[in-house]
Amino acid sequence: MIATAVERADLTRWTASVAVALGLHAAAAAWLVTRHDPVAFGEPSSAIVVDLAPFATPPSDSLEDIAPGPKQQETEAPPPEPQKVEKDDREKVDVPPTPEPSVAALPPPEPVERPMPPPAPPVPMTTAPPRQHVASAAEVASWHSRIVAQIERHKTYPEAARSRHERGEVRIAFSLDRLGHVIARQVARASGYAQLDEAAMAAVTRAEPFPPPPAAMPGDSFNFTVPIQFSIR
Repeated sequence: MIATAVERADLTRWTASVAVALGLHAAAAAWLVTRHDPVAFGEPSSAIVVDLAPFATPPSDSLEDIAPGPKQQETEAPPPEPQKVEKDDREKVDVPPTPEPSVAALPPPEPVERPMPPPAPPVPMTTAPPRQHVASAAEVASWHSRIVAQIERHKTYPEAARSRHERGEVRIAFSLDRLGHVIARQVARASGYAQLDEAAMAAVTRAEPFPPPPAAMPGDSFNFTVPIQFSIR
């Protein structure tokens, strides 16, 4: 009897629950149908979707033989275990910083004396060759006059030819070197008297050395032909 009463009480409770659920759904549907928002022309209206949950199925009569089970209780999850932090058995040793080696101040570098380059050789001056001096005609004429005068000073008149009144002109040809010495001589034209010709040759021999030629006069030897006069006054 007690079991039957309990089962009826449960059935009544389930039936009431279903009725209440149907009433709530019907009220919600009626409220949605009667409530509407003004829709503006030209704008598409959004469709209203009503999600109706399925009705709970009433318990069948087979539940009469099933005893209500024990109520399930929610159990709280155990708190997470704290992670064990492994301690390093090795003690941390503070290593002192290595002192930086002191750098001694270096002396300033000594200046390097660079060898002086050798002086450039002097540039030879390009000078024109010296102009060769040529003896003038006056110098040559003066030299000839002195030679003739020196022969006249050494000329002698033979006494035998003077007593016979022999007179005439003898031309003597001779050559001189640069020192004034006679290197050759001869009678170029005779006077017709042998003593007068010999006296002219002897005058040239006694007159050497003759004055040297001018320094600007070229040549190693110089030829002359000198007339020697023999006359009685």
